[in-house]
Amino acid sequence: MNEQLPLFSLALSISDLIDASPIALALVSPAIANIAKTVNLIIFLGALYFLLRKPMREFFRQRYTEIRASLERAAREKETASARLAEIDARLNKLDAEIADIRTQAEREAAAERERIETQARQEAEKLRAMAQREIESAKNSALAELQQFTATQAVELAEKIIRRELTPDDDARLVGRISHEIQQVSQAAK
Repeated sequence: MNEQLPLFSLALSISDLIDASPIALALVSPAIANIAKTVNLIIFLGALYFLLRKPMREFFRQRYTEIRASLERAAREKETASARLAEIDARLNKLDAEIADIRTQAEREAAAERERIETQARQEAEKLRAMAQREIESAKNSALAELQQFTATQAVELAEKIIRRELTPDDDARLVGRISHEIQQVSQAAK
């Protein structure tokens, strides 16, 4: 610091001479004036450096730390984003597979449902066929019973007509006697 002080004072004294009077300027050659200005500039810059060195160093150190922290944060965010992107890509790839699985399962379920409906339709058709068969059988039996009754009625009526036409009073008395004799035998056997 002591070395810098004499230079500073010399520069100030030369500067004072040059700035002090126009006559002194005329006496001093332009080359010396330029040298004096250059020395003045160097001294000014040196003093500026000396005074601002610590604050500037601190400012740049702090700025360096902030920039470094920002870069590290950006790197972490980039890694996080890359991981999320990879996760999303994996999920999208799985989504295609899941869609294919769902489609396959839906097709299987549709085929099973179709088979179930066909089976149920066959069973319903079989039930309807059996019910129709029973109704036909019942109608046939009913018609046969009616036919038998009609036939029996007709046979009795026809027999009655034939008997009335061909039965004589003697045949009638003989039949009544035979029937009463058979009834007596049945009643004696029952006792």
